Amino acid sequence: SSGINAEWPLRPGLHTLEGHAMPIRSLTFSPDSQLLTTCSDDTSIKIYDVQHANLIGTLSGHGSYVLCVDFCPDNTHFATSSSDRKVKVWDAGMRRCVHTFTEHNDQVWGVAYNENGSKLVSVSDDKSVVIYECPI
Repeated sequence: SSGINAEWPLRPGLHTLEGHAMPIRSLTFSPDSQLLTTCSDDTSIKIYDVQHANLIGTLSGHGSYVLCVDFCPDNTHFATSSSDRKVKVWDAGMRRCVHTFTEHNDQVWGVAYNENGSKLVSVSDDKSVVIYECPI
């Protein structure tokens, strides 16, 4: 068997979304799949409207490469991590940073929410895993 399911035909890409000036490091859909967020070495976060395939927002606030992005299960917030040693929580609707965590001493490679969005976790080159309590 080839491992390819003939019931699920492969199709070419529906849309190509552009906007970043440097390599894209991470991306995530909102839980309702209406938004797509991306982050890049250009220090920005982009928000795209999935249905219309257009850029609806560009966010700035990190001082270096943005390495990871994850959407909160509440569908209204997402978090980013960066080489600037910070983790930021953003309001997707208002398109602004609502909190910055500064616990790490080196670049922060990953960030993720738990299933209900009550906790956020990050990992860093400082060899630590930090768990944050998030209001839900």
